[in-house]
Amino acid sequence: MNTTWLTDNKTTFIKVCGLREEESVDVAVGSGVHAIGFVFVPSSPRFIEREEAEQLILQLPDEVIPVAVLQNAPSLAQYSTWKGWLQLCGDESIETVESAPCPVIRAIEWDETAIRTWDACSNVQAILVDGSTGGRGTRFDVQALATIIPSLNKPIIIAGGLNPENVQEVIQLANPAGVDVSSGIESSPGIKDSRKICSFVQAVVEVD
Repeated sequence: MNTTWLTDNKTTFIKVCGLREEESVDVAVGSGVHAIGFVFVPSSPRFIEREEAEQLILQLPDEVIPVAVLQNAPSLAQYSTWKGWLQLCGDESIETVESAPCPVIRAIEWDETAIRTWDACSNVQAILVDGSTGGRGTRFDVQALATIIPSLNKPIIIAGGLNPENVQEVIQLANPAGVDVSSGIESSPGIKDSRKICSFVQAVVEVD
């Protein structure tokens, strides 16, 4: 598992989230994404059972990271056999994150104090900054985030309201280590659009 991708590469890390079907996974991999998020939050329209996700992961080449998206899971111990990273989107404590059995992407709503707190957490591979608790397509003040990125130790992944039309602007403004998209590549909540997946990745590649 390549845990140094975010810091060792000069191109923008691309994560697509909420995939549930073989076709979407094939399109995402073929387009050149670096990570795919599988949402294990039952209240989400993008929810997938772990068993189904494990089957889809068999389609992934070694260089594409499977990410288990969790929110206040009762226990992280059950993910000791997970083949990728965990993305924690809830109220998980620093102690919980530090003891997680896999590398962690800490997902939080935009808040400078919270970002700086998690920036000091050793098991955090990256901080994903969103405009909501995730998957709602809510934008936030990217310009304000851009001003603090140079002073942070952890790579920053920007999410929230991204789509093929605006992702280049966000990258040019903030120069994040990565971008994450979910609702911005859908035809309706939970239903991924293959053309939008390709357009999003292409837009990122062009601006790099």
